[in-house]
Amino acid sequence: MKRDSKGNTSKAGRHSRIYHWFYDTPAWQSLNAGARATYLMLLRRYVGPGTNYGAIPLSVREIADELQVGKSTAAEFLAQLQERGFITVTIRGTFTHKNRRATEWRLTEYPCDVTGEMQTKTFTRWTPGSNFTVRPGVPTVPVAGPDGTCGRTMDRQKTAYGT
Repeated sequence: MKRDSKGNTSKAGRHSRIYHWFYDTPAWQSLNAGARATYLMLLRRYVGPGTNYGAIPLSVREIADELQVGKSTAAEFLAQLQERGFITVTIRGTFTHKNRRATEWRLTEYPCDVTGEMQTKTFTRWTPGSNFTVRPGVPTVPVAGPDGTCGRTMDRQKTAYGT
């Protein structure tokens, strides 16, 4: 490494950067502190162009250990980041007796080296209430009614003559 006249190296140290536009998105503002810390953990593991875009390993157990929270809480942080569009899964992890592999994540603000997909920045399109998986007005439970005098309920479409 080259050094200047004061003895400092010219190479900048590794760092993570969050831009103002990123910080000001409604999706980032809606995250709780744990989800933000989890994102920073993923960002810290991100190496750079052409190296590990889309292949950032991080398990729920690692998050739980580093943030000193339970595994279910750590899983909620990851779910919150996925719902808002900050991260996506590229390879689902497994934890069995023979195979222990952490899930590999992709930051959507960067292109993916694994799939070749361009950056999507899905989080910029997120608005409060947009992460619902069930459309409003669509019944989630089939319509049922009483079946005869016994008080049982059966699906109305499957009854032969409708009692």
